[in-house]
Amino acid sequence: MLQGEFDADKFLAGGYVIVEAASGAEENEYETQPTYSIGDSVELNGTQYEVMAIVTDISAVTEGLNGDTPDFLSFYLPAETFRQMYPDNTLRKLFFDVSEEYRADAEQMLNDYRKDEDKSLNFTSKTTLTEHYKDQTRANTVMGLAISIIIALVGILNFINSMVTAIVSRQKEFAMIQSIGMTKRQLRRMLIDEGLYYAAFTLISSYVLSALAVGIGVRIIVANDWTSTFRFTLMPLTVCAPILIFFAVLIPYICFRNLEKQSIVERLRAAD
Repeated sequence: MLQGEFDADKFLAGGYVIVEAASGAEENEYETQPTYSIGDSVELNGTQYEVMAIVTDISAVTEGLNGDTPDFLSFYLPAETFRQMYPDNTLRKLFFDVSEEYRADAEQMLNDYRKDEDKSLNFTSKTTLTEHYKDQTRANTVMGLAISIIIALVGILNFINSMVTAIVSRQKEFAMIQSIGMTKRQLRRMLIDEGLYYAAFTLISSYVLSALAVGIGVRIIVANDWTSTFRFTLMPLTVCAPILIFFAVLIPYICFRNLEKQSIVERLRAAD
């Protein structure tokens, strides 16, 4: 309410109109907006009305035709007055301002009316918008999780491939150090330790890069986005850590078992 006061009884009795100021009147200086003042006379369809109040632009959550038009003036009349003035037209849009405690009853009443009286009625409520928003966020979440899982699998496979390649390419080296006295247990332990070093380096790098990229970069990108809430978490990396450590132990063990199927002499004779 920018100017004036709303009197429901006087408004419904007729002779008064409420004027909606141009979009942005609340944020900008009201005097610069093209609108009426309290007490001004407005002629609508040949009938004179007195301006009772000036209100801000009622921005509907759903899409509208004139939602962003800065110089569009709207006038609010009682429903019965509108029907008498335009008998061949239907009501274009109605807003219901309902207290939170009665919202469920109001929605049920409107749903029953649409079901029993007018099936073509387009009814949008807070619950409808909430469910629509949940459906959208659920779809985005599923897509994001699917992409994250694919990237995680690719990363783990690359990690496994790097470890296998590093071990297989050094089989002649392993044969040589075994030939001068290193036991199988010591070699197996060395390979497992190397795998754990790889895993530790990968996890530390991931934590640091994630903290910088997401904690700072993404936070800046979504700082002015009013449709979402930023929440930084390292939970995905925490979930991946045991998996990475498991493969860091398993892969060296399997590779060592395959290497041991060949004798030291055979591995020494093998070409690089």
